[in-house]
Amino acid sequence: MAKHKRPDTLNTLQRAIGTRIAWARELVIPNQSECARLLGVDASTLNKIERGDRAPSVFLIAALSNRLRVSTDFLLKGVLNGRTDEELALRLAALHPELVLQRQDMALGKDKNSPSDTPDPPKRPDEDLH
Repeated sequence: MAKHKRPDTLNTLQRAIGTRIAWARELVIPNQSECARLLGVDASTLNKIERGDRAPSVFLIAALSNRLRVSTDFLLKGVLNGRTDEELALRLAALHPELVLQRQDMALGKDKNSPSDTPDPPKRPDEDLH
């Protein structure tokens, strides 16, 4: 059975996820080995994931999201939303302006779980909310 080459888009996505994991980890847990220990993975595994040489499991994404105080949307898509610690989101956005910073307006009753790849347009304070 012939093995098919992975599409370049998947390799690019894997590298981008690893990069975002590294960005968040460096701000929350600067020591990569310590972070790996806390997550229950080998340090070389976390290193390969951050370099983009290995894809993280869905379980590791969930654990990283919790431990690093970022949303899975941030790790998987680069979107800073309401489920990412606000102070950390601002620090990440300042260091990496290519990230998308989403502000969830709870006063308007927006559901934080609704999927969105683009930020909402800013609301004017004088807009009529009917």
